[in-house]
Amino acid sequence: MPYLIIIAVVLITSPFILKLAQSQKKEVKRNLKLALLLILTTQLILGLLNWENFTSGRSGFELALIYPNSLLGLFFIISIIQIVFLIIGKSFNTLVVILNFLNSVLIFAGVIRLSNILGFQAVSFASVGSVFFVLFGNIVALAFINKDKNLLKKYFK
Repeated sequence: MPYLIIIAVVLITSPFILKLAQSQKKEVKRNLKLALLLILTTQLILGLLNWENFTSGRSGFELALIYPNSLLGLFFIISIIQIVFLIIGKSFNTLVVILNFLNSVLIFAGVIRLSNILGFQAVSFASVGSVFFVLFGNIVALAFINKDKNLLKKYFK
């Protein structure tokens, strides 16, 4: 159920992000970059919180270290790499977006694999929030690297 809410929110906010994406102003691009940095940082902060269940349990980082086969560790490593690349410079922006889409697959695979390893569905507000931020990050990242000022005209004639 929480994942359906995440998908609904992402779909509802997507048109607004597309409107921003067609803007080629430096200020808008800078704000999108800052939003993406904030999203990636939030993913890492959520990794410090309980990922096992809604009441208490181990953090995402603990679970990633204890169960390296879950792929959660790779998710956190890629998030750190994305932040570094965004800070380093403009030439890595497209790579950051590609890594974000890879992280989308990793977070879903990681949570599913972790649940299989643990023998119960490992879900919490922090893990659901991380999924939301990764998906929302995809939209913001695409808007950030977009260079087409007529983006909406292609879809809404």
